[in-house]
Amino acid sequence: MAHLFPFQAYRYNRQIVPDLGRVVTQPYDKISPEMQEEYYRRSPYSVVQITRSLEKNQNPDTKYPAAAATLRRWIEQGLLIQDPRPAIYVYYQDYETDGETKTRKGFIALLDLKRSASGILPHERTLAGPKMDRLQLMRSTECNDDLIFMLYNDDRLAVNRILDVQASGCAPEIEVKDDFGALHRVWSVTDRSAIETIQEAMAAQELFIADGHHRFETSLNYMRECEAKGWAPAGLESFDKRMVACFNTAGQGITILPTHRLVRDLPQFDSRAFLKAAGRYFDSKEEPSAEALWAAMKEGRRLGHIFGFYPEDTRRFYSLRLKEEARRDPLTPAHGEAYQDLDVSILHTVVLEKLLGIDEAKLVAQAHVDFARDRDACIRRVNEGKYQAGFFLNPTSVEQVQRVASLGGRMPQKSTDFYPKLLTGLLFMKMKISKP
Repeated sequence: MAHLFPFQAYRYNRQIVPDLGRVVTQPYDKISPEMQEEYYRRSPYSVVQITRSLEKNQNPDTKYPAAAATLRRWIEQGLLIQDPRPAIYVYYQDYETDGETKTRKGFIALLDLKRSASGILPHERTLAGPKMDRLQLMRSTECNDDLIFMLYNDDRLAVNRILDVQASGCAPEIEVKDDFGALHRVWSVTDRSAIETIQEAMAAQELFIADGHHRFETSLNYMRECEAKGWAPAGLESFDKRMVACFNTAGQGITILPTHRLVRDLPQFDSRAFLKAAGRYFDSKEEPSAEALWAAMKEGRRLGHIFGFYPEDTRRFYSLRLKEEARRDPLTPAHGEAYQDLDVSILHTVVLEKLLGIDEAKLVAQAHVDFARDRDACIRRVNEGKYQAGFFLNPTSVEQVQRVASLGGRMPQKSTDFYPKLLTGLLFMKMKISKP
């Protein structure tokens, strides 16, 4: 199902850019305006000039052509150079979470979109706006500058063993630490036998999209556009492939963080009225502090569904534990059991839609709800009066993601936050296209 290929990646010329930490970035959808400005300050060669050009703020009509011109100039000037031989790239990430050090082991390759698309399992809904943004960028640059994060499951760890052999005994060709302290290491594998062994081991695997749903759908849409124009691939690196990073969930390095919800612009929102209405579904309890709430949520996760609530009008912390009778009543009858068992589904269906009136259409329109990873930042934004309330979740498990995806379901947007993120700018795939 997973048809994967080696390719000749472009990467930063270390003679010109010796410190990759100044030019690589987080994924485009994780870059805040403040981060965007910081990336610009760090280096005139930051990949943010392609992925999130400040040109948009000055003249939206020239944002995408400006990104394409920057990419062409960097290639012409030798700032980006192409590897001489096709390779699959070992990609390891060393990071710490909850006091534990982990290594997430994967590899980067090209995914054949035509032959593999039907076997790729998504798990999140997508929005039209981000897809159009990425499509316009791809039309202009004809390039993949970031990675789609794929998961597969192989208890035998067949590919992991190959990756370990390839990475052992030699220094990584790319080594960079990100802003969150994660160390990213990359080795190129050009040995034909090793590449074929990886391809054969992956051929029967189902791939699950972890991060990159918008970019994956964008790649499919762009491929269809190119074919409709009568364009054809002029090499292995073209519009019918997508640069992806694949990681085995059977390894020990997969971590999912929760994405919390911040609510704004609701007319006449009152936390006391909300808690009274929520009593139909939840047992609420005021917690003495944020730390007490986090502890209650961690403990309560073993027993059922529990959420945190922090409103601006009282600035007090509450735990919301789903009642047993509410658990027995299908909260989302249009969806299967796997979907109904997700904390994020319960929050969206019961809290956002039923109690606050924020339905799917409003979510798609990006009205009333924003998302944040950091709990302390959520509290700070509520205290600043930017939001009326914050709702906190426990993380979704990898098993839940795979279960929903394998059954053909789609989770609400921002249901998962895989950590650490894959860095943008480590490798580039420039498309070769024949245009009659």
